[in-house]
Amino acid sequence: MIKAISMGRIAYDINLSVDKLPEEGTVTEFFDKGGTIGGGAGIVGCALSKWGIGVSMASVIGNDFNGTRVKKILEQMRIDCRYLEPSYDNDTPVSVTFSNSVNMMHTTYNLSDKFVSLKKFDFDFQPDLCYTDGYDAVQSKNLFERYPHAIKILDGTMVTNSVIELIRKANYVICTIPFAEQVSRLKIDVQNPTTLVNVYQKLKKKYLNTEFVITLGDRGALYCIDNQIKVSPSLKVKTVDTYGCKDLFRAAFAYGVVTGGDVEKGVKMGNIAAGLCATKKDAFDAIPTLEELKNLYEQNYQ
Repeated sequence: MIKAISMGRIAYDINLSVDKLPEEGTVTEFFDKGGTIGGGAGIVGCALSKWGIGVSMASVIGNDFNGTRVKKILEQMRIDCRYLEPSYDNDTPVSVTFSNSVNMMHTTYNLSDKFVSLKKFDFDFQPDLCYTDGYDAVQSKNLFERYPHAIKILDGTMVTNSVIELIRKANYVICTIPFAEQVSRLKIDVQNPTTLVNVYQKLKKKYLNTEFVITLGDRGALYCIDNQIKVSPSLKVKTVDTYGCKDLFRAAFAYGVVTGGDVEKGVKMGNIAAGLCATKKDAFDAIPTLEELKNLYEQNYQ
């Protein structure tokens, strides 16, 4: 079995569907308040496990009710929880997201105590894949350095000095437009392909040994293969909610490359997973089956 480590932020996630944000000074009641696991590392780990990868989760969660909820979900997904560390001083992060059903925009409130880094680093196996969302930058650096032969994927969303330092140690960086713009110090105009090419070339010039994928929302994703810069279009679907599409793109990309595919296969599988996610409300519930993922890949790209 292929083995993976997913490291980073895990949260208890509540996604509330609205047609507008509650007005200041008002009281709004929500009765559909079911929650599930959230956080980039949490969703990526759950998706990979559902697709048959042996996943170990590395994160700090609170020794509280929401931490118990999160761990139960992970165990139900057959994820190795030996490397979850309980914090007795800090609660499990809670994310409350208002998903606007009209304009598909999201407003998220992260309810967190101070960030706590993992204290232990004693994995007793050799992973084939190391994924990190960059939240625990210190241990992410240790992870990438300890397993040089594993495929190492960094989520390029947070722009901090410690995350930027991880770029050189990653095989792949899957980055948002703001991340790519800030690291390259160039602006992207999605209507002008030249700006995309310029940003990619600037990133590659600075980080020769790292491959970059720039996600473009409903326009798909930019990548390079055989010295050709390409854009793979997104899957055309009837969008219900785009919350979680980012994380499922990263999960499916990781699955594509760790199972022997190249960057192009990873991007296309990522677009499929993100597209399927957009047809449902919650990221966790929107994780497609492996059969759905493979069937759509064969229908669209083979």
